[in-house]
Amino acid sequence: MLTLQELKKISDIPGCEAKIPTAKQLRESKMAIVQERLGLDSKISVYQNGYVVYQVGKHSTVFPLHSCRDYFYMADRKAVCLSEQFFGNKVWYLRLVLEGEDRLNRNHEEKERNWNISYSAISEDWFAMENLTESVLEQLEKQETVAEILQDLSERQKYIIQKYYLQEETQEQISNELGISQQAVSATISHAIRMIRNNYSAFLSPSGNRICYGEGRL
Repeated sequence: MLTLQELKKISDIPGCEAKIPTAKQLRESKMAIVQERLGLDSKISVYQNGYVVYQVGKHSTVFPLHSCRDYFYMADRKAVCLSEQFFGNKVWYLRLVLEGEDRLNRNHEEKERNWNISYSAISEDWFAMENLTESVLEQLEKQETVAEILQDLSERQKYIIQKYYLQEETQEQISNELGISQQAVSATISHAIRMIRNNYSAFLSPSGNRICYGEGRL
């Protein structure tokens, strides 16, 4: 197993004045040290020049490998810090996927703010997805994929969820593509999220603390 610490030792450190390359430039350079496909259409790649490309569907983000140190996240409304040492001896992509997800989410939020879209109609859906992401560390350490999370959904539900959350298409775009009403798309998303949340709850103890890993667990 290649660890993050080992990966940092064999990759370059970009200079402070270095211009961040685009994902396309990095792919065309064909200088990837290591790559990992994470399921569905997600992939992460690290290049010799010290940059990382994290891609989900048609969206990607680029960031310096060596800037990924301590990781901060919110749990029960409290800030939690996982130190750089925590990730050092773990599989190389664990910390990098967290960084990539955060960056894609920030990009998405910025786009939504610029578009002036109201979230009132889908606030419950977003709340459910935030709950699902609480266990991202466990997901990655067990190398579980989005495909496993969605395995109990119908093909249409899977398709709409992937379009909406992974490819960031709007409900209107999805409804036009499938030839159904926007209300039907919204109802499908809500129903699918409830199913995922119910399955996820089965792996929680009565006190709300996560218990041991189970088959198909999030």
